[in-house]
Amino acid sequence: MSDTTPPAADRPPRFPFVTVGAALGVLFAFLFLMWLVTTRERAADAQRAADPAAEPKPDAATKLDEVKARNEAALNGVGAKMSRAEARGKLLTGLKGPNDTMPFPVPEPAAPPEPKKDTKEKP
Repeated sequence: MSDTTPPAADRPPRFPFVTVGAALGVLFAFLFLMWLVTTRERAADAQRAADPAAEPKPDAATKLDEVKARNEAALNGVGAKMSRAEARGKLLTGLKGPNDTMPFPVPEPAAPPEPKKDTKEKP
């Protein structure tokens, strides 16, 4: 009795139908969800545009100007101990020389210790 089928190690690998099917399923599910989100977004935008009682959406430039104004107020001393100009002046007076840079001068390095002299004489 001879068996004509080769052992499992000698057979060529089969095509991964399950893996390919799962990958295609995930791809089409992703595409469907993206399509669904974009159509719902367009419908929501159209509904917001048709509603006259809704607040108008502020544009980005206006929001940026408001944020800059709040930051500038915080830097100029609203709720701070000193204004930005006073703090900058105080830092500039503390600089040691023209090569020092803002915002803070670098501390001077510690002087190396002097080597101890050997008091014993060599014979």
